[in-house]
Amino acid sequence: MKITFLGTSHGVPSGDRFCTAMMIESGSSVYLIDAGAPVADLLLRYGKSISDLRAVFTTHAHTDHINGIFPLVNLMNWYFTDSQADFYITEQPVIDAWKNLNLALGSALSEERIRFHKVEDLNVYEDENIKIQYFPTQHMFPRPSYAILVTEGDKRVLFSGDFSNRLSRQDVPAILSEEPLDAFVCELAHFSLAELTPYLEACKAKSVYFNHVYPLKKYEDIEAIKGSYPFPIFTPADGDSFCL
Repeated sequence: MKITFLGTSHGVPSGDRFCTAMMIESGSSVYLIDAGAPVADLLLRYGKSISDLRAVFTTHAHTDHINGIFPLVNLMNWYFTDSQADFYITEQPVIDAWKNLNLALGSALSEERIRFHKVEDLNVYEDENIKIQYFPTQHMFPRPSYAILVTEGDKRVLFSGDFSNRLSRQDVPAILSEEPLDAFVCELAHFSLAELTPYLEACKAKSVYFNHVYPLKKYEDIEAIKGSYPFPIFTPADGDSFCL
């Protein structure tokens, strides 16, 4: 499994960071975890074909996590007609709006190739390469939001999505402290490192990657805690990758 950070910014893009999006390569297929970045453009920039894309999994329906999906879907619908993919979206009104917008722009969505699913079953997806499981969080309470566990063989990576402000709803999934993980990709925009400390102290991941970091001073805070835990800590920039 290879994971590339297409976007590492918080709620808005900046000069050197797109909004949150991560590309997973497994087998000959490509998958996305969130798509706030211009993912259609970035897939091509990183040498991937749109037809390589197998599925897109979103953690919640804030625009900085989903803004790249509609341009991708529109291109798949009229230009990349050899492509097909499944899109897992957390709220039905978002799916309905995209379908209607595509129709308003001139054509009905090719739903045999471009398959939208509302996230309802937490074990949402499995193919010959990966398995996807959703874990509810409270970032948008009472609207749905999730962390996502990706499993490839014996490799497992937990993507946090966004958690509640200041972790006030204690919504970090218990799996982080109960089961071994190869990596934990954690946002750091809605709480401080001090508020995250109890979860890091109990963390059973072999490595931690902080993305979606804001304010930027938190990068200094992250540097200060490196070496304090039994796992390495990374702060990837847009375009950085790691392999498991």
